[in-house]
Amino acid sequence: MIVPQALGWALVDSLWQDALAAAGLAALFALIPVRAARARYALATLTLALMLALPIATAVRLSGTSPWSSDVVTAAPAVAPGPLSGPGPRAVPAATRIRTALEPALPWVVLVWFAGVVALSLRLASGWLVARQLGRVGTSSVPDSCGEAVARLAVRLRISRPVRVFESAMVQVPAVIGWLRPVILLPASALTGLTPLQLDALLAHELAHVRRYDHLVNLGQAVIETLLFYHPAVWWVSQQVRDEREHCCDDLAVAVCGDAHFYATALLGMERLRVTPPAFALAAAGRGGSLMSRIRRLVAPVQTEIFPRWMAGVIAVTLALGGGVHLASGTTAPAVSDRGGRRTATLDSVIDRVEDLRYPDARHGAVKALGKRRDPRMVTPLLAIARRDADRKVQREAVEALGKVRGGAGVGALIDIARDHPSPDVRRKAVKTIGEIAPPDVALGLLEEVARRDPDDHVQQEAIEALGHLSSPQALRPLALPARGRPSPEVREEALEQYSRAAAPESALVLLVDRLANDRSTAVQVEAVERLADLPDGLGIAALRKAARFHPSPRVRTEARHRLEVYR
Repeated sequence: MIVPQALGWALVDSLWQDALAAAGLAALFALIPVRAARARYALATLTLALMLALPIATAVRLSGTSPWSSDVVTAAPAVAPGPLSGPGPRAVPAATRIRTALEPALPWVVLVWFAGVVALSLRLASGWLVARQLGRVGTSSVPDSCGEAVARLAVRLRISRPVRVFESAMVQVPAVIGWLRPVILLPASALTGLTPLQLDALLAHELAHVRRYDHLVNLGQAVIETLLFYHPAVWWVSQQVRDEREHCCDDLAVAVCGDAHFYATALLGMERLRVTPPAFALAAAGRGGSLMSRIRRLVAPVQTEIFPRWMAGVIAVTLALGGGVHLASGTTAPAVSDRGGRRTATLDSVIDRVEDLRYPDARHGAVKALGKRRDPRMVTPLLAIARRDADRKVQREAVEALGKVRGGAGVGALIDIARDHPSPDVRRKAVKTIGEIAPPDVALGLLEEVARRDPDDHVQQEAIEALGHLSSPQALRPLALPARGRPSPEVREEALEQYSRAAAPESALVLLVDRLANDRSTAVQVEAVERLADLPDGLGIAALRKAARFHPSPRVRTEARHRLEVYR
C-alpha cells in the first residue's frame, strides 16, 4: 500500500485505537488511589506514548502489505481458470462499501492532518522561543538568601546539576525553564509577598521538576499533542499526565517541607499574588493541574470525577465509528447456502476489493499481496484482474502473481493470457513467466505457437528467448524456422542467438553461415558474425576470415575483423 493511503488508514484507525487506550487508562485510574501519584503518572505517560505508537505501527504495517492480504475466505477449494462468475448471487461485502466511500477521502484526510500539524508546530516553536526569551528578558538577581535556599533544597532533593534562580518581571508564578542548564524564575511578588518558608516550599516544587527531568517529558508530550491534535482522548490523557506530574512534585515538596497543610497555604498564598496566568507552553509545569484539586488532594482527599461525562461520550462515538470501520473492513463475504455460491461470492468479493480501489498504485499493492499468498484459490481473481484492470502495471503484476501460485496452478491462466490478451506488454510478461515456471513439454507448445503467430515482434522475441532457455532438443526446430523466415530482423536476430546457444556447434555453424551469406538484414549478419566467434574450438574462424575479406557489407567486414583480432 502506498504511503499516503497507509497514513490515511492509520489516522482513521487511531480514532478507535486511541479512544480504547484512553478508556483503559480511565478504568485503571478508577482503581488506583489518588494519593499514588507516581503510579498514575507512569500509567498516563505510557498511555500517551502508546497512543502515538499505535498509528505509527498501523502505518508501517499497512505500507508493507495490503488490507486484502489476510482477508480471504478459506471455504472455497482450488479453482481453475474459467468463466469469472455465473448467473448466481453476487455478494457485496460491507468492507467494500465502506472502503469505497473512504478511499477517495484519504488524501484529504492526510492533507488536513498535515496542515494541522504544521500549524501546531509553528505554535509549539513560538512557545519554545518565548520560553527561551523568559530567561533573558526582564530578569534580575535574587537575594543571596534565596540562592542559598535553592542550593540547600537541591542537596536535599539530590540534584547534582547547578540550578540558577532569577527574579523575572515576565512570569506570574514560579517556573522552571531549560534542561541542560535549568533556571528557576520567580515573580517579584513571590519574593515580597511570601514568607521565607512558603517560598522554600514553592522552590522545592520547582526543583522537583528539575530532578524528574519534567521539561524533557513535557516537550515530548507537546510533540505528541501536535501529531495527534485531532483526537480529544489524546488531549484528555495529556492533561492527566500534567495533573499527575504536578501531584508528584507536590509530594516531593511536602516531603521536603514536612507539612502538607503548610504547603497548601503556600500554594494559596502564591495564587492570591498572581495577576494573570502564565502564557508560555514549554515551562515544566505548563498548564498542570487545577489548584483547588491539588489542595484538596493534599489536605482532604475526596473522590473526584476521574473521567468526565463529555469525554466518555466522545470516546463512545469514536469507538463506534472507528471500531465499526475496523470490524467492517475485516469482515468477509457472507456465505451462500450452496458450496458453488460460496465460491462465487468469495472470488467476486476479492475481485471487487481490488477493482474498487481508486488509485492504480493501491490496486498494484493489493495484487502483489495476493501473489505473496501463492494460494491456488486466487487463480481466477488474478486472471480476472489481468484481463479487466484498466492499468497495464496492475495487469502485469497479476500475471507475475499467477506465476507464483503453488504447484504451477496458474500456468493455465497464463497460457490463456499469452494467447489472446489485447496488450502486447501483458502477453509478453505471460510468455516470460511461462518459460520460467511451466514444465518444458507444456511450455514448448505454447512458446512455439506464440513465436509463430503473435502479431507483436516483441512478444515473438520473448517467446524465442524462452525457447532458447528450455535447453530442449525439441526447441531447436522452432528456433531455426524464425531465424530464416520471420519478417522482423529483430525476431530473426533473437532466434539466431538462441539457436546458436542451444544447438550443437556443428548445427549452429550451418545456420550461422547461411544467415551470414543470405539474410537481407545487416543487423542479423552482424549477429551471425558474433555467434561464429563464440563457437568452441575455433569452429567459426574460417567463416569469419572469409567474411572479413569478401562480404559486401562494410559493417559486417569490420565486425568480422574485430572478432578475429579479439580471438587472437
